[in-house]
Amino acid sequence: MLVTRNALLPDPAPATRLAYRAMHFRNQRSQLWGAFLSCRSFQEPALTLRLLFSGLTFMPESSPDHTLQIKPVPARRTFELVVNRIREQLANGALKPGDKLPSEKDLAEQLGVGRNAVREALRNLENAGLIAMELGVKGGAFIREGDTTGKVTQVMSDMVHLGSISVDDLTELRIHLLDVVVRLACERATEEDFAALKDIVDKTASTLSDPSYEQRLAYSLEFYRILARATRNRAISMVVDSISDTVGRLLGPTYFSPVELAAARQRFYERFVRRDADGASRELRSLLVALRDLAKSLNLGSGR
Repeated sequence: MLVTRNALLPDPAPATRLAYRAMHFRNQRSQLWGAFLSCRSFQEPALTLRLLFSGLTFMPESSPDHTLQIKPVPARRTFELVVNRIREQLANGALKPGDKLPSEKDLAEQLGVGRNAVREALRNLENAGLIAMELGVKGGAFIREGDTTGKVTQVMSDMVHLGSISVDDLTELRIHLLDVVVRLACERATEEDFAALKDIVDKTASTLSDPSYEQRLAYSLEFYRILARATRNRAISMVVDSISDTVGRLLGPTYFSPVELAAARQRFYERFVRRDADGASRELRSLLVALRDLAKSLNLGSGR
């Protein structure tokens, strides 16, 4: 169906159309009464009534058109259209990680837009982590590999700082998410995963005399990264990495006994290596709840 330009505009006079319908009804009623008075038999007025009442639902040919009403499409900036076109090429597989985009000039000519729009689109895609801009003779815009963990972490951190979510929200999410992670990892972990986790648990224990918060944070992030990687699910790994990094840096050097932390990780590992999902999940949950409660007691995760 062809939608005309008028169909894209709002109805200018709905009251006028209603008034016209009322007038049309009154005219038909007058016609009905005149036809009834002119009838000379019972059958004739009955037929007249039936025909005229059946016609009351129809409008004459000269009535206003009942056109389809469609809300106007919001205006889009040109660079957004360029961004969407490149995203479409990524979605359908025409562009893949490592591919180089045409030059700024060639893109502008192919898409029929100005170079300023292309330049703004490339800047937007770079900020989103989809392309990397490289300098030099062989430089240009390249499609990045699919590792966007840093971008997700930044978005989460910004949402907390802007008040969209709270640290409490993130710590609660981490508790429930890691319960699922532990159960999947117990099923799918390999001997290499067990060895890597044992190594980080031992390193955690070796930092008991090291007051460096950055070192403890690095080991903590690696612990959760290895655990998430054992699920063999890249989406889970990305979310766990982002949440762990965001929570760790937002809470700062919250004091938690290194001795208790090392002992808790050791108890977890002993159950995990036996693929005891319930026991391992219980141990890790207990540790995460203790960390969350400590943050709350220090008023680090309150408010939005």
